[in-house]
Amino acid sequence: MKRILLLLLSATTIAAHSQKTLSTVNTVKPKKGQKMAFEAAYKIHVSKFHKADEKLNVYEIMSGPSAGYYHLVNYGKAFADFDNERADANAHSLDLDKTFFPYLEDTRNGTFRYIDSLSFNSENNKAEKFVVTVSHLKQGLNIADYRKELARGIKIYKMFNTNFWNNLSLSYYEQLWDGNDQVTVSIRNLKEGFKSLEQGYYGQAPAGTPGFRDLYTKEYGGTAWDDRVKLMEGAVVSSEQYIMRLRKDLSSE
Repeated sequence: MKRILLLLLSATTIAAHSQKTLSTVNTVKPKKGQKMAFEAAYKIHVSKFHKADEKLNVYEIMSGPSAGYYHLVNYGKAFADFDNERADANAHSLDLDKTFFPYLEDTRNGTFRYIDSLSFNSENNKAEKFVVTVSHLKQGLNIADYRKELARGIKIYKMFNTNFWNNLSLSYYEQLWDGNDQVTVSIRNLKEGFKSLEQGYYGQAPAGTPGFRDLYTKEYGGTAWDDRVKLMEGAVVSSEQYIMRLRKDLSSE
């Protein structure tokens, strides 16, 4: 299965950089038997080069075919930031060559953009555990129509008033400069940890509570619902889902 570059970015970071919604992501896998050595070396690297500027969040994949990979996320960037080179670029690169790359089996990178209008309750979210869904969209798909339907879905979510929906938090991202393979990432932010995935954790909705389809057809009509189903079913070529956790001990403070 094709492994994907993911952006995992806390909503608190987004709030702090509301005009800077881009992040660069390096995805790495340590060599067998080198996990702890990699972590020890990377902690030192972060303390030297990523405490004041170019801050990083580090996330670890915990399930699926990419389990054991880490995402090193340089967050809060605008397009103008790509014109700037860090003042200590040579020293930073030399340190990576000596203390970082020797421990790795695989590396790759990508750039992602957070889209607030297609996210739900992601502001002020402080989750450290996540469920991530990566989708590869059909080539030639009208992305404007796809985003329109996602936005309609967010509007419907906001109509619910139950414990589950009030605690649901989703963050949406699109990968930039990804050629013909349009990749989107939807992250469910688990403020109360993985235990909140248990069925019934937030209780049951009161009897007679309308479902998503009920509210959607009331708002947009039955024909619009049929169009939505057709669009959404044909939009995604393949998808992958797994759980992740923030590694605060490896991240910038």
